[in-house]
Amino acid sequence: MSKKIIFGLSTKEINRAIRDLKRYKRELNKKVSLLIETLTDYGVDVAKAQIRELGAWYTGELESSITGYFSPTLGAGVIKAGSPYAVFVEFGTGIVGQTSPHPDPKDWQYDINNHGEKGWWYFNDRDQKWHWTKGIESRPFMYNTVQILERECMRIAKEVFAR
Repeated sequence: MSKKIIFGLSTKEINRAIRDLKRYKRELNKKVSLLIETLTDYGVDVAKAQIRELGAWYTGELESSITGYFSPTLGAGVIKAGSPYAVFVEFGTGIVGQTSPHPDPKDWQYDINNHGEKGWWYFNDRDQKWHWTKGIESRPFMYNTVQILERECMRIAKEVFAR
C-alpha cells in the first residue's frame, strides 16, 4: 500500500498534503489492525486443524479450548490453548516424549519423575479406569501453527492491504 502525495509549496498545497498524510496514516493503522485480527482468526483455525492432523483429538476438549483474542487498543492478537493438559500434548511426556521430542523443547524436561522404561499408572476420570503409560510423543500443534502463520503472513498481508 504505497501512495504518492504530490504537492506544491504554497500554504494551501502543504496543508492539503498534511491532510492526505493524516488520512493515509489512519487507513494504514486500520489495515494493520485488520491484518493482526485476520492472522489471529486464521491462527485459531490452523491450531485446531493441527490438533486433528497430529492425532491429538480424543474428546475434543483441547481443540475447543483454542481461542483467539484481538485487542485493537494494544494492536495485538493472542492465540491460546486453554486446556490444562495442552502443554503435555505440545511437548510430550516421559520416555516416549523424550524419544519423539518437541522441535524446540527449550527447558522442557522429559521423565522428570525418573519413571524411565518402568512407566507409571494414572487414573482417567473420563472412563473411570486405571491406565499404564510411558508417556506420549510431542504433538507440537502450537509450534506448527506459528510456522504456518510465518509462512502465510505475507500472502495474508497482501490480501488484507489490497482490500
